[in-house]
Amino acid sequence: MRVLLTMPHVFDPKEGSLYSSQTEAKREIKTKALQRATIENLMRHGKRHWIHASLGKSKPVVTRELATTKGIDLTIQIYTPPAATLSDTLKENSRLEILDPKVKDYKQVPLLASKRALEQANNYDVVGYLEDDLLIEDPDFFAKIHNLVERTGGDYAFIPHRYEQIPELGDVILSGDPDGGRDDLFWATGECIQLRWQLGPVRFYRATNPHSGCYFLTRDQASRVLEYWRQRNWIPEFQLSGPLEQAGSGLLLPVLKVMKPVPDHYRFLMVRHLDELWQRHRLEKTA
Repeated sequence: MRVLLTMPHVFDPKEGSLYSSQTEAKREIKTKALQRATIENLMRHGKRHWIHASLGKSKPVVTRELATTKGIDLTIQIYTPPAATLSDTLKENSRLEILDPKVKDYKQVPLLASKRALEQANNYDVVGYLEDDLLIEDPDFFAKIHNLVERTGGDYAFIPHRYEQIPELGDVILSGDPDGGRDDLFWATGECIQLRWQLGPVRFYRATNPHSGCYFLTRDQASRVLEYWRQRNWIPEFQLSGPLEQAGSGLLLPVLKVMKPVPDHYRFLMVRHLDELWQRHRLEKTA
């Protein structure tokens, strides 16, 4: 399977900003996150791996290179302005491309990266848009996405929940839905589907909050989304909360049904957010 992920990356500190990408104190966290979102994602999902192997009885043990048939042919393209980047901390990798978006307004970088994923879809089985602080932990992630789309006819876009870890307490899912729902949003229909899986059924729902910092589409789905936006000159009828949200789920919502695993099944598509946003919100007291 050939997979392309495009990634917007801007690190441009501004005094008083709440965004991690604009906070100087977050430089170390953002640097480590970028390294994991690129190099570690490539290693985790690629075909190359190693094994300790003995050369024979009473002979040395060596670390031997192997290739797994379970891996994918993954390419990651980072779109990052040379004057506002941490990409110079990354080691060279043949499957990692660092590209200049050539835009003066850095808020345009996410949309440009997302467009480039859609425009290159004919060369790949799956294309995706991934923010620069996400680690795809599930080794079968892309096989699952492809299978889910094939089984449901292509009208559903399956995206994960992002999660962080609260030390000594457990995982916390980000971008949860508001209590009571949102009747004013056309996509907040409450639709839920259940699919059979080897270890038991998995349920997905049409999330009120569609943002997860990423999306993943098959070739045909990406072509449908691209054609929709080209016909409208990329002018939206509505805007989500920010440029990252609009470049992600915002491009999908008019064309596809955006589905997340129900919170109880969030581990079916494991994607870790490499930050500590959980610290911004108090723990709800339980009776």
